Order: sequence, then C-alpha cells, then structure tokens
Amino acid sequence: MGWATLAESAQIAAPSTVIVIDPFASRGSPELDPRIPTLLTAARMLPVVALVPFQPTYARAARTLLDWGMTEIADAEFEGSAEAIRMRLLSVHAQPLKKLVEASLSRLVSIDGLTLIRAAAEVAVDRGTAVGLGRLFEASERTVAGWCAREGLPPPRRLLAWLRLLLALSLVEDPHRLVLNAATCAGYTDHSFRRALREMLGERAPTRGWTLRDGLNVFNAELRELREKARQIRRRDHRPRNGRRR
Repeated sequence: MGWATLAESAQIAAPSTVIVIDPFASRGSPELDPRIPTLLTAARMLPVVALVPFQPTYARAARTLLDWGMTEIADAEFEGSAEAIRMRLLSVHAQPLKKLVEASLSRLVSIDGLTLIRAAAEVAVDRGTAVGLGRLFEASERTVAGWCAREGLPPPRRLLAWLRLLLALSLVEDPHRLVLNAATCAGYTDHSFRRALREMLGERAPTRGWTLRDGLNVFNAELRELREKARQIRRRDHRPRNGRRR
C-alpha cells in the first residue's frame, strides 16, 4: 500500500485500527520519509506505530517521529514479527481517545477513576458493552458499577455511552469524514447518533451543532456532580452515631 492510499484509508478507517509503518525513506537509511506528517494528520484518531531499529544511528529519527506526534516507537529488530509486536499494538489501543479525554479531565479524578475511563475508552473504540468492560477486569458489571460509584463515575453503561459519544464527536470534527462515517465508526446509525446527542447533551439550535469541546465540558460537569455525591455519601457513612464513629 502506497503512502497516498494509506493516508486516504486512515481518513475513513474505524478507530480500532492500528497503523504500523516503516518510517524511512529507503531501506537502511536513517532519513525519515517526508510524507509521514501527512499520514499522522490523516490518521488523527488512529494509533500509528513506527518500526525503528533501537540503534544510535536511528536515535535522532526516533526523537523526530515523537515530535511529529507518532503514537509509539517499536523496535524493528525485536518486534518486527506479527507475534512479537502484538503486545505493543495492544498497548496503543484507543490511545488517541484516551489522551483526548484525559487532557480535558479535572485533576480531581482519581487514579482508579482514570483507569476505569481508560478501559471504557478501549471498549468504546471496539463498540463493546458494559459486559465487555467487566471482562477487561475479570469482574461482573455489578462489581464494576460499584467501583464507578466509589470513584464518582457514571455507571458502566452510561460511562461507555459517554466515551462512545466523545469518540463520535472527535471523528465528526475530522474534516475528511462524513457525519455518517463518524457515527458508524463509533457504533451508531445516523439516527441513533443524533438521538444520543439530544439525550446526553440536550437540544441545540440548528445553526450550531454540538462540538467535541461541548461534549467534554458536559461530561466533566457530570463527573463533578457525581464526585460531590460520592463525597456526601462518604461523609454520611462516617458520621458518628450515638457518639461513636462507624
């Protein structure tokens, strides 16, 4: 597949896709192909992994790739086979969505809360369900719901609904994608996407649709409200009764 075809495919591919490239202009050369920034722009919500020999000759190229926004660098000598690179690909799964959401979250979200949100991002990218979220932790949906409540997060199904909606909004903002493609890649039909927007974000005037920034702001507002409720419940449960602390 040529660079132009790869960039075109990346513009419409599902966000569960991971792109693996040889980033060099020619075999054995440390010079990078100048078309890589164009590919990274086209990929946007897709992880891109570059195979680079972990040798001093290629150190500058690796730094440049990271500066350009490469998702991950893999060792071309030790991770070049399909089986060897499998764990590397799993590690970058849904990484663009994770970074996008995490960058907007309040610093008050706990580490355990972040772990749950990251897991929900992985499941959302794969169009999975709350059962699938529990499977990641080898736990039941009910157990995960208890964890979410403790960390001030929505229940699993609503948390997944949020990550799925934020994924769709991020894809909609890609100028190369049609709304229908963005909706489909996030697991919606055109109708169900518009319904989800109304249910999660409310109505908007026809001249101004909801944006990703709007979605992130509403999501954060819900998290703040849930954190406060969780805090109140903890205070109530630890309130002294008959002069004794529980």
